[in-house]
Amino acid sequence: MFRDRRLFLLVPALAILSLGIGCGGGKEQVSAAELDQKADQICATEQTKFKQIQATPPANASEAADQTEQLIQAAESASSAIDDLEPPDALRGALDIYLGARDDAINKMKDGQNAAENQDSRTYGTAQAAVVKSAPERGKLAESLGFKVCSASAKAV
Repeated sequence: MFRDRRLFLLVPALAILSLGIGCGGGKEQVSAAELDQKADQICATEQTKFKQIQATPPANASEAADQTEQLIQAAESASSAIDDLEPPDALRGALDIYLGARDDAINKMKDGQNAAENQDSRTYGTAQAAVVKSAPERGKLAESLGFKVCSASAKAV
């Protein structure tokens, strides 16, 4: 009977442990070349989404807020996917700086979204201009990592 009781307690513990292992939880170890290739794939997907979202200019502040929200989601998704890559130690610092620059741009986009929701066109324009102005720096950071696609477009984050 004691043996059955231990088994009864062990089964839920193993099930919980297997769920934790199956969830991924960790980052994907990649070489420098794999980092470049995977990040560029992620950026290409992001750029495609940006083009689709921006295909029709917003007609009013409400549409601008909705469009900006979609752009933010695409940018956050790309940043998260890139952050899920674990590069060699020599590239970790540079990748963190690049991701930080992307986060700054996303935060400026959120400022723009809030401004659009409040029908504040001046602040909306200022936020958009800040994202565009910071694009060359993000491009240089991406280029320093060897990201060709990520460094090529100022239209995505």
